[in-house]
Amino acid sequence: MTRKNKVIFAIIIFLGLIGELILLGYVASAEAVETISEVNTDLAEIRLPRRSLNLVSLLPVTSEGRTVGIVAIYDDPVTPRTEDYLELYDGDGAIVAIGWFDQFGIRRMTVDRALVEGADRFQRIFVALVSGESI
Repeated sequence: MTRKNKVIFAIIIFLGLIGELILLGYVASAEAVETISEVNTDLAEIRLPRRSLNLVSLLPVTSEGRTVGIVAIYDDPVTPRTEDYLELYDGDGAIVAIGWFDQFGIRRMTVDRALVEGADRFQRIFVALVSGESI
């Protein structure tokens, strides 16, 4: 390789490295884009158990000696688990949370949006949770 070709090759490599640094700097400084869109999920769209469930337990939820809700725990007789499905009701008897195992044995839960946002009143809009995080 002649001296002229070596210089041109070195310039190309140098410009390539500069271009790569500029690109990496741009990517590093880019801000994350909010991609979570608000989706209202109808409980009828969520795949809840369709089999016959047996009520195992009905437990009151108390706060400072006052009953503020009820937890209903159900068993699906075809699974080895003793608790397969639960419902949490507020003091007025309205459902505020549902937990269940899907057909693959994965634990699922959906709760009223007010529980996620810390609002004072239940909104009757449910949010699905995955590993404790809302989606």
